[in-house]
Amino acid sequence: MDKNEEAYTIVDLLKIKAEHEERAAALRQAGQTWRMRFATIDYLNLPRIAVMPGTNLLLRAAEEVHLDIGRSFREQGATAGFFVAKIHPLFTVWDARATQLTLDTVSHLKQGQMVAFEQPMRARNTSSLPAMPKSISWENAPQLVCTVGERKVRIRFDSDWITTATPVVDLKSAARRPTVYAGLGQVVNCTEAEVFMSARVFGQPQTPESAMWDYIKSSHGSGPDTLYHDDFVNEFSTLQRSSSSRNADQDRGKMKTVALHYDEDSVSPGIERELFTQIHRVVPEFRRDVRVAIYSMSLRGVAKDGVVVPNEVAVGMLAGRPDLWKTIAIPELSTLIRYKNIAYAKVEGMSLQQADDLHAAMKEISSGYVGAVEVDPALDTHRLLYGDAPRYRLMQSDLRLLWSAAERALSGDDLEYKITEWEASGLFGQVSWDNGPGPHDAEIHALAQDFGNWLAKDDDR
Repeated sequence: MDKNEEAYTIVDLLKIKAEHEERAAALRQAGQTWRMRFATIDYLNLPRIAVMPGTNLLLRAAEEVHLDIGRSFREQGATAGFFVAKIHPLFTVWDARATQLTLDTVSHLKQGQMVAFEQPMRARNTSSLPAMPKSISWENAPQLVCTVGERKVRIRFDSDWITTATPVVDLKSAARRPTVYAGLGQVVNCTEAEVFMSARVFGQPQTPESAMWDYIKSSHGSGPDTLYHDDFVNEFSTLQRSSSSRNADQDRGKMKTVALHYDEDSVSPGIERELFTQIHRVVPEFRRDVRVAIYSMSLRGVAKDGVVVPNEVAVGMLAGRPDLWKTIAIPELSTLIRYKNIAYAKVEGMSLQQADDLHAAMKEISSGYVGAVEVDPALDTHRLLYGDAPRYRLMQSDLRLLWSAAERALSGDDLEYKITEWEASGLFGQVSWDNGPGPHDAEIHALAQDFGNWLAKDDDR
């Protein structure tokens, strides 16, 4: 190129660079996780989807309700409905890999590529449903159609795998007016004007209104006086967006306590190092005086008659105060509570602006990080879940370990390695024990006194 400047002008080189960057972005997206929170699952091509990675839960559900995956849904009557009801929440935890259908990716899709879509769509060739037309050419096959950029996207589906009778009505309605559908499809052909895909699964994504209604129907507790639309957004939807907070601007500079939540099974051991590195980034050293507690979350304290109700717990954590700062919605947190073990990091001494920055940084670097909420000890659920004492204090460039002398004496040598570990990390100028009282000192002293009394009585005998 350097020897042929006439053939490769600056404009040509910039165009080549832009095209390369678009292709690279499309390839990166191909490895992204796809999940969806559906309001309805309208179509599921079981024979095709069964060969995809991670579908063992779907196949297990089919066995449990005695569904024959080799026969169409419409041949199996009510069994198909039982199966769909059972698998409904599984798509929120499924780790399918797909490229998101966007303006940036639509022109770079290739045959065989798995694509995730969420678009307002029209249904075509639905008049004969639920029967299949005699010819299954693209011209008369049932399909969803939308336009992305300059390309028309056509997603064909087999009527044998429409889940129940209700989706047929919805699809015929979508022939008259656009309906938002989300799902997965595999590219079968591409032209300059059109992308042709074969559907694997699709349905209508859950809306905040339907999520709120589902909670109200299932709720047996008193709950908050007011519920907000933003607290029920679908975190997997590309069309739904929520503000992180309803706090007034003047409140964002005040020092707060926030709790960051993690899928404990997805984070590598040692949340502390990752978190402390990001705190150093978002909190200036000369203002830094932050206390941190990191624990596995115990839900025993919020169980009702020994049973944890995920929706109720999530509402108590996020909707207990109308102006509570948060970066996570009730459906997402409810799913985390229902299916995962949760770890949390309570960070004391940050402004909400710094908390916003910390949330963004953790989302970027940690696959196990889920979201955060402002901690208010006046709320019963917060007091029960986030009551653990801080164990670290980040002061300017130094780290103080908040285990008292009594706690260290009781543990023997089990805590001594922490000083060496954090000195070797290179994150801090100085690492030392804090000489203040510990949260369990009273119990330790009482235990020591009881043990001393027992020894004294034994000596008397």
